[in-house]
Amino acid sequence: MSDFKLTEAQMRSHFEMQEKAFGANVYTKFMLKYGRAYVPGPATFTGEGEPKQCFANAIHLALRNENLTYCEGKVFVYGVAIDHAWCIDDDRNVYDPTLIDNDDGRIGGYYGMPFITEYVKKANKKNGTYGVLDYFYAGKTAPDLYRLGLTVGQQAFLFPKKKRAA
Repeated sequence: MSDFKLTEAQMRSHFEMQEKAFGANVYTKFMLKYGRAYVPGPATFTGEGEPKQCFANAIHLALRNENLTYCEGKVFVYGVAIDHAWCIDDDRNVYDPTLIDNDDGRIGGYYGMPFITEYVKKANKKNGTYGVLDYFYAGKTAPDLYRLGLTVGQQAFLFPKKKRAA
């Protein structure tokens, strides 16, 4: 049985290598600035969600359980980075409603960032799709998120400043 566990530095280097090979872009810059590593644990793989629906599964899990926070980024499977969403608790324990690990060590780790549940809910509705980081699919909200940063970008969307009447 192989073990593909990666350190935070190894996961981070994925984005650094992308920038070196293809040039910097808003996504890799955002991941390098705000991304963090999350390590799977014994309770990570719940497998309760629909296959191939990680973004929907994760936000629905966060909406059902106020002790969990939606995260989005990459999961490393056999060392390959794949777009993914999962949840974490206050202790950074990962809860993945989509994947099943089967104890074969194929899940090397998670790298991404947590989002305010209400932000994800409203952004999904505005974009007409699940997920908040994809510039194409989340095109109505992702540009401001990338431009303003993780915290300010979410706050600006959730609490827009009212325009004054002239």
